Amino acid sequence: MQPVGLPVQLHAASNPAPNVKLRVLGSGDLAFQAIIERVRNAERSVEIRAFLWRDDEAGNQLGEAVIEAADRGAKITIHKDKIAAVYEYTGGNKQSFFHKRVDAIRGFQAWFLGAVYRAPGSFKQRPNALSAKILAHPNIVVEHSRKRFDHSKVYIVDDRYLMLGSMGIGDNHCHDWIDLMVEAEGPEHVARLKERMAGHDEFDPSRGIDFLVHSREVHRAKSCPMISHRLALIDAAQKSITVEMAYFTDRRFTAALARAVQRGIEVKVVTAELADVLGNTNRATFDALRRLTGAPENLKIVLLPRMVHSKVVVIDHRWSDVGSANFTSLSHGVYDEINLYADNTEFASAIETEIEAHAAEGQVVDQKLRWRRVYHGLERAVMAYQSRRGG
Repeated sequence: MQPVGLPVQLHAASNPAPNVKLRVLGSGDLAFQAIIERVRNAERSVEIRAFLWRDDEAGNQLGEAVIEAADRGAKITIHKDKIAAVYEYTGGNKQSFFHKRVDAIRGFQAWFLGAVYRAPGSFKQRPNALSAKILAHPNIVVEHSRKRFDHSKVYIVDDRYLMLGSMGIGDNHCHDWIDLMVEAEGPEHVARLKERMAGHDEFDPSRGIDFLVHSREVHRAKSCPMISHRLALIDAAQKSITVEMAYFTDRRFTAALARAVQRGIEVKVVTAELADVLGNTNRATFDALRRLTGAPENLKIVLLPRMVHSKVVVIDHRWSDVGSANFTSLSHGVYDEINLYADNTEFASAIETEIEAHAAEGQVVDQKLRWRRVYHGLERAVMAYQSRRGG
């Protein structure tokens, strides 16, 4: 699919003034503690949209911060997607913070994923008094009983601080994996996100800061308006593309990156040597990208020895696309996703500096990549099953 019109708009957009309050929170415990402090010190309200929330040290730290704010009178709303319970049962300590009742369907899916990805062990759930306290608190509303297909990771505090990115709530995200979280300060950004989530206005890159959103409740079934804009960002590149991403299964993005490489754009991809899931499919994608382009010097693929869970694209050291959406069919038509778009050179530079620090521990691919074809087939089958509700 060739996007039409948007690249011209992107290059015509005004570069926001340097006093725009955008921050790169970074990854790991540094970013998580910044989020904890915002939640703990909330004066009026907190809204959390969480895909994954484990019952471990990190999950309980956030729970305690939520209780502390609620006890002071802040109104808390938590949107926790039930569909992610499968991943809570499969990874980490296999304990879910909110989903303590394992139904048959999710139990079978967790068993199957555990067998495929060699994560054996019991996922029998243990009770958690803190979770029960949150569910019973009069100042806290927890929406956790539905499969909402909401993959976003968003924290809104006092309708002033807006934090989003790729970080799930769990020890592996805080201590082992690479995620990237950012913050926008200002009530105008919170209001704009809510306007976009409600479907009241279209994405407008000329604003300088906007949000790329897919909502199952608002957007037409089997459609995803954010995909054309994300592809347009790549097709608009004139100098460079930096990608730090967890999963690469959508061939439209592979083709867009290949086009960029072929027209001489410096393309750098940073990801895990073997992702927690879809690892073999990722490697097959990178091998295809090298084969399609002839693996020239302006294509650099850096593989890290630990999981990279970020979802970030930076174009021409100026335009940034950062949030919860991967380069997968799940992110484009199945899951609800929220990404921040920013036309800001200072912010883009800070993100690229963070990615460069991550890349320092990796190795540049300089030969054909190997992957296990049987696992590649299983991964594609699982992805096709999970994507059946999308387009």
